[in-house]
Amino acid sequence: MKAIIFLVFIFALSQTFSQCTVSGTVSTGSTVACNDCVTLSASGMGGNTSVFIETFNSGQPVGWQFTQTITIAANTCGVPSPDGSPFMWMGSSSPAPRTMATLGLDVSSGGNVCFEMRYAIQQDNAPCEGPDLADEGVTLQYSINGGTTWITMNYWPPLNGGDWPNAMSVWDQYCENIPIAAQTTSTMFRWTQMEATNSAYDHWGLDNVGISLTSPDFNITWLHDNYSYGTGVNSGDNPTPVCPEGDTIFVVQMTDGTTFCYDTVEITIDYPQIDDVTITDPYCGGINGEIDILASGGTPNYQYSIDNGQNYYSTSTFTNLDSLTYNIVLLDDNNCSDTTVVTLVGVDSLFLIDLLSENTSCGMDNGSISFGGTGGTPNYQYSINNGSSYSNISTFDNVSSNTYNLVVLDDLGCTANASVDILPSSAPIIDSIQISEDYCSLSNGTLTSFISSGIEPYEFMVTQGIDTVGTNNNGAFNNLTFGNYDLMVLDSANCYSTVNFSIIEIPAPVAVLPDTALCNLSFQIQNVSSNTGSLWTANSTNITFDDETALNPGFQSIEAGEYIISFEDTLCDFNENFNITFIAEALTQINDTLLCIGENYNLQADVQPQNEIYLWNSGENSSFISINQTGTYIVTVSNICGSFTDSAYVLFYECDFEAPNVFTPNNDEINDYFQLINHQGIKTFQCAIYNRWGNLMGKYDDPDFIWKGTNLNDKAAPEGVYFYVIHAVTNGGHEIDKQGKIHLIRND
Repeated sequence: MKAIIFLVFIFALSQTFSQCTVSGTVSTGSTVACNDCVTLSASGMGGNTSVFIETFNSGQPVGWQFTQTITIAANTCGVPSPDGSPFMWMGSSSPAPRTMATLGLDVSSGGNVCFEMRYAIQQDNAPCEGPDLADEGVTLQYSINGGTTWITMNYWPPLNGGDWPNAMSVWDQYCENIPIAAQTTSTMFRWTQMEATNSAYDHWGLDNVGISLTSPDFNITWLHDNYSYGTGVNSGDNPTPVCPEGDTIFVVQMTDGTTFCYDTVEITIDYPQIDDVTITDPYCGGINGEIDILASGGTPNYQYSIDNGQNYYSTSTFTNLDSLTYNIVLLDDNNCSDTTVVTLVGVDSLFLIDLLSENTSCGMDNGSISFGGTGGTPNYQYSINNGSSYSNISTFDNVSSNTYNLVVLDDLGCTANASVDILPSSAPIIDSIQISEDYCSLSNGTLTSFISSGIEPYEFMVTQGIDTVGTNNNGAFNNLTFGNYDLMVLDSANCYSTVNFSIIEIPAPVAVLPDTALCNLSFQIQNVSSNTGSLWTANSTNITFDDETALNPGFQSIEAGEYIISFEDTLCDFNENFNITFIAEALTQINDTLLCIGENYNLQADVQPQNEIYLWNSGENSSFISINQTGTYIVTVSNICGSFTDSAYVLFYECDFEAPNVFTPNNDEINDYFQLINHQGIKTFQCAIYNRWGNLMGKYDDPDFIWKGTNLNDKAAPEGVYFYVIHAVTNGGHEIDKQGKIHLIRND
């Protein structure tokens, strides 16, 4: 063997020969459901020109475009090529990625790529160690842009279905048609292994690589109906579907009149089949058998019949079946079927026999029951409590008076039933007692008893320890205090029965709630207990409880004040009243104010009845203070529930006003009047308006006046210049005198 490093060789090879390959396929795969029709397709290649042949028999690679280290020899790793000639081997000298790429070839007329290839055997020694991972196989690719990008034609994973260690480890030939997208005048092909553990692993080889072109002289024909695609058409569907009624082989032929090649398509019909039928025989003499059918194949959805096709159902499980022979039919969606026959065998009914019973005597548990079984499947078991427990013995002694549900059980779980009454003897029976508690420590517990059987009249006695509490003839006792008692009833035949009972003490309610003054409008009651019910009320609708019947409800008021809440139980005649005072939180308000310089002002805090103390940041403690300076004034009010603070900013400024010099009284609601601007803090005010001849047009004593541009007779004054004279005194005593011109403009 010899390792060869090869570089780019510029080599073109063309050889004329006659060959073809054709491949037939079916649209849905080789397995077709019964009564289905499928389409046959064919793809072929007929060629007489080879554009690339590489046998590696020259001892070096020819016509390749890639620098790679390979080995060329006639026998590598003990496995020769099929023709015994040299071949290319990617061994330990070939690092990954391992690639063989051709030069650009003219395959514009289409064709195929054929080659021989094998993988080394897994776990053999290098350079004969085979690939085993899914991504360590060889990929055949093509490039139509000089090797910039590569497109995969096929990939051969190393395990080839998991048949290791022999998977692809023998030489085999592979052929791939050249895709239409690859049919250019300069197409490169490459065999590449992108992943390998390292150079000592995952080896493989190539031989007899041939790339041939398609001849336009070949025609493809399906021999079963003689449908031909036409000369030069290398692939397509047969337009007439086939509907095989059984397993069938179809033959496709490709020929140019001289060379013939064939392929076969074998279609296997997939019939529906009944895989398994599970049966449960009827038992206990009933119609309760079952059939469960398991099916596969054909075309779902399935329908099932157990009466030889008279009736079909979508369910595969049939219940409540009798002992019969059933003809089962499976029908699929294509009306194909399978059949089978099953027989259900029943079991005889089980019967309860030989029932004998004896009643009790004198109130003792000395009755007896015996019975047996027949039919069914021995051995038998017996129960007198409706099957809660069983015994192998069929006689039951020392049973009390009652109604007994008898059951005999066989080995298959079948049962037979009967009932028997064991009647009470003459001893009285205390059927039930009713007890009421001793509540509120009033010794008011009661006992009422209900008696049957025995011989009337009865005598009743209640005892507590060795003391007799009372006797009577009706079995009702009152005024019982809490404790443990015994009740005895004696009939006139001196047979008796006894029972223990207890009177439970229900203690009196406990409600201790001190009179309370609260600083908010809600309160949660606590530590009240009662076993006999409760009801809370208040003397005002201002009070609402979250639950008037709760022992410890919460309640709230809509306003502060003094209230009375009351608690009473519903049974013990218990009442308690509690005084609750809700005190409102301290609250006040003072407002920001604008004042004239020189003005004295009383800043008043909002007075609330709950406020107890007023304190200003000036140190004064009344509800108002007198001020004449600009500043921030803060007041804090407080009571026992806390305090509240508010502040106000008071600004003393030079009070003044402004007057406009033009207005347009045209009723467009824009500047329609002559009136003062920004006047504030005016105590007294006089204003007179004159025309240019000194005639009085209007006179006003309110700074909020408006002049509409009229004379004293309310007639519209003409356009022109008018004059105003104003004398005012501010709240701070400052006198203001102003006069000016007014331009009256009319834009009618």
